[in-house]
Amino acid sequence: MHDGRIHPHRPKGRGLGVMLLALGLSTSLGACTDVPATELEPLGEQTQSIKNGTVWNPWTQNTQTWTRNVVRLSGCTGTLLNREWVLTAGHCFANGTSTDPSTVTARLTLADGTVASSQGVELLFHPRNSEGVDVALLRLAEPIDPGVDSLPIYSGTTASLMGKSVFCAGYGAIDTGGSCSESSDCASGQWCQWGVCMTPTDGRLRTASFNIITDPVDPVMWYRFSVPNPLGQIELPGDSGSSCWDGTGLTGVMKAGNPTNYNRQTSAEAFRDWVNSVVTPTQVKQVNQPGASCRTVQGGQLSYGSDGEAFNSGNTLSQLLCPIRRPGDGGFANVVDVPRLFVLDRHPTANVCCRLQSKNPSGQLITTTEVCSTGASSDPQALVLPSVYDGTTWSQFNLVCSVPGIAALGRSGIQSYRPRLSMR
Repeated sequence: MHDGRIHPHRPKGRGLGVMLLALGLSTSLGACTDVPATELEPLGEQTQSIKNGTVWNPWTQNTQTWTRNVVRLSGCTGTLLNREWVLTAGHCFANGTSTDPSTVTARLTLADGTVASSQGVELLFHPRNSEGVDVALLRLAEPIDPGVDSLPIYSGTTASLMGKSVFCAGYGAIDTGGSCSESSDCASGQWCQWGVCMTPTDGRLRTASFNIITDPVDPVMWYRFSVPNPLGQIELPGDSGSSCWDGTGLTGVMKAGNPTNYNRQTSAEAFRDWVNSVVTPTQVKQVNQPGASCRTVQGGQLSYGSDGEAFNSGNTLSQLLCPIRRPGDGGFANVVDVPRLFVLDRHPTANVCCRLQSKNPSGQLITTTEVCSTGASSDPQALVLPSVYDGTTWSQFNLVCSVPGIAALGRSGIQSYRPRLSMR
């Protein structure tokens, strides 16, 4: 992952002495090797921490509520498009396609000030990433419910954005200082980049509005900002991967920073179709299945209700396997998720816990994280599971659930589930 430094293949130059977001300063200070955590000033001692980007709490604002989906990545900023997918920049991951997605963590600040976090389970780069479409998608192992259920990508052309004012948000550097050749030239708590001392993020989201102008190199793939804006703001290290909003959708993704493209974003026109094909794949089939489709594969004593439920009537934990048919008409679905799974949890201490899995005849097993019920109840509880992707056509999709034994309140089990199959 990007560590906040200029790497050898990225040209180094002098930064501009003002203000908000762009490349990849680590948002986790311990991960930024240019800024040792022990050298950081306490927040109260930092100066001009609000001078540049406008400090923004999206949960207390009734405008620009899309910012409730902005997440911090180690070294960059990202935006939750829905509960599973984070939109960010490809250069945020220094190891490229060899990056292990489980080493990447997305963090979303919630309304109560707590932070929801999830590791990645899949990392995809735009097919034209090497040509300059600097965009990546991170799928989360444990979905995070965002402030806005889903965010659209701007539907117009790059040309139609010219002259528009867009609202941008990110966790970038918050100030610049004197010139430098290395971090030791800077004040305590700063680091050196582009030949300028940078003050790292203090963990608060910052925003600014910019007017879009034509990119002189490629006016379709990219656009630029007219900077500094009237408030003296520009984007600085830390906001690579951040997005902007024009009132209808996300207009672009911030590229890497250097003296020639510090104010450049990859335009929605260049990546929109690809992102939509991944995040909202073509649905092939959606089927309601009764719990009676499930079979016991370990422990317990399976019985069925008159309405199609599958119950554990034994005293010990039972593992149930519920097959999910994988239609092959017109091509085999390669994505499965369960938007609704109704379980019956009547045990006072144990929960019903379920996950999706894909099993290949060769033995490869892909599984999601488990989602569990919460507390005993006579009424069914609805669970929503993470999705599974498997491009191998012979793989079998299954729902696997652990169901506790019978208790005073009654039997626990699976009432019904709804698999949704799609194709990327």
